[in-house]
Amino acid sequence: MRFKQTKKIILASGSPRRKAYLERYQFDFEIRKAGIDESSKPGEEPLEFASRMAEEKAGSVSCQELNGSVIIAADTIVVYEGEILGKPNDRNGVLPMLKKLNGKTHEVITAYVILDPADSTKIRHYVRTEVTFKTLPDELLQAYAASEEPLDKAGAYSIQGNGTFLVESIKGSYNNVVGLPIEVVLQDLIKLKAISTISE
Repeated sequence: MRFKQTKKIILASGSPRRKAYLERYQFDFEIRKAGIDESSKPGEEPLEFASRMAEEKAGSVSCQELNGSVIIAADTIVVYEGEILGKPNDRNGVLPMLKKLNGKTHEVITAYVILDPADSTKIRHYVRTEVTFKTLPDELLQAYAASEEPLDKAGAYSIQGNGTFLVESIKGSYNNVVGLPIEVVLQDLIKLKAISTISE
């Protein structure tokens, strides 16, 4: 699949997973990490938090010189029983998180904003996916926790990496769990006329 790109994309994220999605479609883009405080506010609901993070990331980058580009900013969170499970602070935080999710169903939410600063056009969207973990013995959880993979992942696992063995089923978008629901992002980029399809 090929697209005609009419505007360069600024990805307001350092996520290698999001970067890989844009590379897959051969988009012209650059990465500009947003410098924001990613702390939640007292009483803030998970979806509110993810949506605010996406908005603030987009806003942080929009004040820069963009030369007619559009901004994509996103935030992905793992939620279990109303609690946001972020990236583990260190290796000691991995196993308790995996044990909490073991044999249970949790939710992955990605909120994103696509902003065209030229005319302040903005599309806001969020996608939810339910992920159910297998019930696994501690030995397997400990082996995965000892690897490097969980350390920079929300919920301490990577569905597209070695952590795939943890997952029994998903309900909804797989791409969302990876970190960017590209199937809807592409539609929104078309709505903003940042890209268009090319007939072969």
